Amino acid sequence: MRFTSLFCAALLALFSGCPEKAGHVSVDFRHRSPAQGGKPVASFGSETITDAELKQRFAEMSPFGRARFQSMDQKKEYVDGLVRFELLAAEAVRRGLANDSEVVETTKKVMVQQLLKKELDENAPPIADRDVLAYYEQRKGDYVKPAMTRLSLITFTVEHRAKAEKLLQEVLKLPPLDYATFGKWARENSEDPRTQALDGDTRYLPDEALTQQFGAGVVEAQAGLKQVGDVLPKLLENEKGLHIIKLQGRQAALNLTVEQAKSSITSVLQNERREARFQKLLQALRQKANYRVDESALSAIEVDTQSATVPAKGPLPGFIAAPTTRVEK
Repeated sequence: MRFTSLFCAALLALFSGCPEKAGHVSVDFRHRSPAQGGKPVASFGSETITDAELKQRFAEMSPFGRARFQSMDQKKEYVDGLVRFELLAAEAVRRGLANDSEVVETTKKVMVQQLLKKELDENAPPIADRDVLAYYEQRKGDYVKPAMTRLSLITFTVEHRAKAEKLLQEVLKLPPLDYATFGKWARENSEDPRTQALDGDTRYLPDEALTQQFGAGVVEAQAGLKQVGDVLPKLLENEKGLHIIKLQGRQAALNLTVEQAKSSITSVLQNERREARFQKLLQALRQKANYRVDESALSAIEVDTQSATVPAKGPLPGFIAAPTTRVEK
């Protein structure tokens, strides 16, 4: 796998020439140094490896990696490894493997990666502070929100106090995290239609909404529940009725300033704009190539989900998934 990766990298690094026709180019597979000039250290055929190249290669390694090449023998083995690769690559070209279907398909896949890197990532315009602020203001609820609590409730009218007391005793016997049984009992007994349909679940609500929807005292009562799964040991009575209360969870208040949220917002905007540039590039390429699909012919192709898999003929084709965002027009 490492050899294949290096080979593909070499193909891309050496890719040059003018198209003779669509999809056909000349490729120069000769060794090329990342550094200019320098004194030849090793030669093979008409090519050389220079001291400038080796200094560059060693400098690109981590200190731990460079520690492996301190002796003469270690440095010579590194040079030998570079030359072995170049000799094998040259022999592969001599045998016509540059046009092997697997080599070509792998090269195309890596070329596409390089194209997208250059087109979408390199020289991408920076995200302006005003755009970060606009995003923050439009979605401020994601960055500034009050503390919220999620409860499970079973609610009765005061006329059904005895029934409520009896059920509370059964609820107190449940394991703390047995929300399934609690939900079943809420669905069968609760007289609050909003939470009954949700197995007693209130969803996450701030204190104000808890009071508005379920009456006075709910906020104070739930504050005494310390662990998820705790049940209020007595009925809460208020203007909304009698409540059996079980704690499902709490979310702390969030109060991020635009500066505190800037890094995450910038990442979101960069990804959105990258996707937009990606879609524009694909649209332009489709239009330039006069891309068409014969839907009648395509629909006539049957895809049998039951037949056995047949051996592959050649390498798997490259595939690019559709962009995930729409481009504003």
